[in-house]
Amino acid sequence: MKPNRMARWTGGEWTVPPTFPITSVTQDSRKAGLGALYVALAGARQDGHDFVSAAFRAGATAAMVRRGWTPPADVAGLPLLAVDDPAAALCALAKGYRSALKAMILGVTGSAGKTTLKELLAAMLSGAGKTAATPGNYNNEVGLPLSLLSVPEEARYGVLEAGISHPGDMVPLAEMMRPEAAVISSIGPAHIEYFGTERAIAEEKARLLAAVRPKGFAVLSLETHELETLRAACRCRVVTCSLHDAAADYVGEPLAKGTVRVRHADEPAVLLRTGLCGEHNASNAVLAYAAAREAGASAAEALEGLAHFKPPAMRWERVDVGWVKAINDAYNANPLSMRAALETFAGEESEGEKVVCVGDMLELGDASDAAHRAVGEASGNGPWRLLVGVGTAARALLEGAVSAGYPSSQTAWFATTAEAAAELPLLLRTGDTVLLKASRGMRLERLLEALER
Repeated sequence: MKPNRMARWTGGEWTVPPTFPITSVTQDSRKAGLGALYVALAGARQDGHDFVSAAFRAGATAAMVRRGWTPPADVAGLPLLAVDDPAAALCALAKGYRSALKAMILGVTGSAGKTTLKELLAAMLSGAGKTAATPGNYNNEVGLPLSLLSVPEEARYGVLEAGISHPGDMVPLAEMMRPEAAVISSIGPAHIEYFGTERAIAEEKARLLAAVRPKGFAVLSLETHELETLRAACRCRVVTCSLHDAAADYVGEPLAKGTVRVRHADEPAVLLRTGLCGEHNASNAVLAYAAAREAGASAAEALEGLAHFKPPAMRWERVDVGWVKAINDAYNANPLSMRAALETFAGEESEGEKVVCVGDMLELGDASDAAHRAVGEASGNGPWRLLVGVGTAARALLEGAVSAGYPSSQTAWFATTAEAAAELPLLLRTGDTVLLKASRGMRLERLLEALER
């Protein structure tokens, strides 16, 4: 990016123009290497301005700071882009960069599975041309502009994830992204504490669909909750997918070991081998394939790209600790993803016995107790030797399972992850397979450390 454009896009002024090209943007002073613009963001616990010196010591070429900020002596005279509000200026910078990009931008969102869907789609598109994707889960008001700014100018595709947690979150993300296409993984009660109803969640997610220009397209599953709410928001062509309705544009049939057969129009059926089991993952695979094909990838190119797919960390990640096997699906959880994980685990083949270890599903508000009980009731007839709950809300899940007929003698409850880490190894038997699933705040993956000791 040229310094004069950066100043114009952000409404800022350079104290000293940078003499080296700006080739990356970061808010982390530890990652501010040569060519980086360090953005000094003010957070709840610390102010990025306190790390401007560290960023330049790490090799940063320039820094974007608050107008009126007094730089320390070791920074005075270095290239600083002074703006009214660095957070707003970061978004403005991303918007300006987006206007200069030639890449086709595909937006991905959903209540559960959106990161896996994003990675599947990016892999399939990579077979057709250079593809950039949101790193990790950089999908919010800070992460999305950084993701957008990381899309190379020569990229053919950019796959960007949008995550929301409160009403009003999607509009600025969608305006920044300006997608040519959008895909919804699912609609469920994630963050329902702040929305009240699934309809309200769907309406907020649908703002990404509404941002797709009329010549673009949206990809929706016919099995998605609030489908008509989503469809009504579209000004563009809607491409449908299904695992059950043969009338959909793309029809998937889950097979064994994470393989999905997909039929589209009069083309020969293709086999998508993802290694991800469960109907929810099969649905994501079909959604990704449909989006890749509609974006211009051939069937052969999509399959070639998919061969390089690697599942995101802590999403059905299989871990062998020697005496037991674990499935680490503890990145996050809500009632939709928790049910999907339990159903998938119930249908999996296992040499030993199955143990379920679930933690609290957070941000459910007044619906928390009922939601946990309902998940417990649905899991009460599962083929597990032991059902372990971790956290205050998880107690209601265990109670729901017992009310559905699950033996109370085969349950265990711990108030914290630390308590569970101390006791879980004593409850497991050699050869067991244990599923770990909880909201991010529970940090349930720490139980793996206890099992590996």
